[in-house]
Amino acid sequence: MSVQPLLLLGILIFYSIIFYLNGIFIKVILKSFNKKISILESFYVSIISSLGNYFLPMRGGAVIRSVYLKKKFEFSYEHFVSTLYGYYIIVFLVNAFVGLVSLIVITIKYDVVSIPLYLFFGGLFVSMLVLSFIKFPVKKIKGSKNKIVDKVLSIIRNILDGWNMIVENKRLLVSLILITLIAFVVGVGLFYIEFKALGIDVTVIKVLLYNCLSGVSLLVSITPGSLGIREGIFSITSDILGINNEQIMQLALLDRGVMLSCLVGLFVGLWALMGIIKRKLSVSSK
Repeated sequence: MSVQPLLLLGILIFYSIIFYLNGIFIKVILKSFNKKISILESFYVSIISSLGNYFLPMRGGAVIRSVYLKKKFEFSYEHFVSTLYGYYIIVFLVNAFVGLVSLIVITIKYDVVSIPLYLFFGGLFVSMLVLSFIKFPVKKIKGSKNKIVDKVLSIIRNILDGWNMIVENKRLLVSLILITLIAFVVGVGLFYIEFKALGIDVTVIKVLLYNCLSGVSLLVSITPGSLGIREGIFSITSDILGINNEQIMQLALLDRGVMLSCLVGLFVGLWALMGIIKRKLSVSSK
């Protein structure tokens, strides 16, 4: 598998932008809870979280991120869970909507219909749309005399209260949706370059659907980096995507190889940069 260096550089740049946008997402979320984090550090948190997701099952990077934010910014685990809940709602909402539009265009243009995908994206879109505008009745959740039950109820209240804060702040909700949309567009550009790098002819509309399927693979991220899960989804939908199993594996190797290289490079660079800044601040404060 030979790939032009310029195209590899393009993939690295697009992945860097995606990780940066994830950092902005973290910064915006923390701001809503009156927690301040620099753009550089939010970028760093995004990288270590993504590395965790790559090597650990069940989106293990989220655990690393929650521990870091708890230790550094006193950001409670309950509120972290609520923001994670909010993140998935927004990501699935965007991917489901664009997925439906892509399916409609593919049906009209190529006369290819996938009822299971229509049902899946349609059900996901409606579900996420409803959840996006629900305000949970937190105050109606009463305590219990049992300490363990009361503790569980307290955690549930905090989680729902955190999500309500996001829902009530329409400006915040719009900001998060915009960030997700930008990240989605960058993702489409990334996958388009990967297809071209491997000499695979594909239309933009099919790349859109490919990106949507990649996004919703988060629903079943039970393996490190969704290894095998995402490829399985692509294999099942290969007919409508217009790619074969060999091309799916080539895309997986290219995508995961470049992403890991990007993550490691950014981690080392940001870790070194933050260390330098910390030492300078330490010297200047003396």
